[in-house]
Amino acid sequence: MAEPHRVFIDFDCLADGIWWVSPKEEQEAATYEEWRRACKALYGPSGQPPPLRDLLSDQLLYDLKAWNEAHDYGIVQTGELLSQEELEERGRELAVRVQTELGTEGWEVLYYLGGRVHRVHPADSWPAETWEQDLLGYTRPGRRRQQRKRPRSWRVSAGDQQPSGARDTTPAES
Repeated sequence: MAEPHRVFIDFDCLADGIWWVSPKEEQEAATYEEWRRACKALYGPSGQPPPLRDLLSDQLLYDLKAWNEAHDYGIVQTGELLSQEELEERGRELAVRVQTELGTEGWEVLYYLGGRVHRVHPADSWPAETWEQDLLGYTRPGRRRQQRKRPRSWRVSAGDQQPSGARDTTPAES
């Protein structure tokens, strides 16, 4: 059985609040060439996951971006400042909406709440410190960093998606 596509609802400075989660094959590729092969096997000839703007409504993408910006105290907030608990609960609500729009067949939506990473469907959770190992089967983070350094997740934006810090240097295929 193929692994489901996974997205993670999480804050990051100047991001959109939603991230692709790299499957183990992509994450643990030892070389750039192995990583590109894994990406093409997972996502097709482009080697990139489909743009979420093609899968989610504009309103949901807007709400995710607004939620992400509410975490960033460097951005002037026009409304009421929310506590960390309120922001996490709002993240849970957004995760449920994302799961509803994507459906449950072949999709898992993850979010952070109370020190744990939760999955909307099928419902489950893991400690935030070990979820990548427990759910995804990644090797221990320290060992992974020693083996090689390369991006672990895709930053999702309205523009073209590129893995953080990676550059495609392979020749174009005819």
